[in-house]
Amino acid sequence: MHKFLKAGLVGAMSAGLLLGATVPAQASQSFSFNTATDYTYSNNDGKAHTKGTITYHGKYAFTYNVGVRDLCAPSGKGDGYGAYVQIMIRHMDGSTKAGTIAKDTNGCGTAFRWSKDYNKFGKKIRWVQLRVYEYDADTNHIKDSSTTRRIDNPYTG
Repeated sequence: MHKFLKAGLVGAMSAGLLLGATVPAQASQSFSFNTATDYTYSNNDGKAHTKGTITYHGKYAFTYNVGVRDLCAPSGKGDGYGAYVQIMIRHMDGSTKAGTIAKDTNGCGTAFRWSKDYNKFGKKIRWVQLRVYEYDADTNHIKDSSTTRRIDNPYTG
């Protein structure tokens, strides 16, 4: 009788846990990107490189996980430009929001500097796009840039 009661309690507890569990209405969907500028102006120029993921959590929210690095030209000489990543968010109503979300301004190197953030809006998100660029803060000058494809939100169609 004792073993029977114990098995019944374990079964009832398991059933209760399963009934009380909440399941998300939809799973998150992630999309990766990888883009870089070119060595376009001279042999001494560097370039900027970004890679990472955009993960949509429904119609109104996403997380970005973005790495950026400032690379020197093969000659090894720096160019004085930092590497930056800008994000552009387009909502279903046509409005946009943009801002810089990651940067590498500590000289040339091979390591990525990572930035991650969760974003939720009161408006539905149509797509997200990222731009990596080289920027000289001393002269307020953008030298070169490269843009990712538009990363459509699968929840807004």
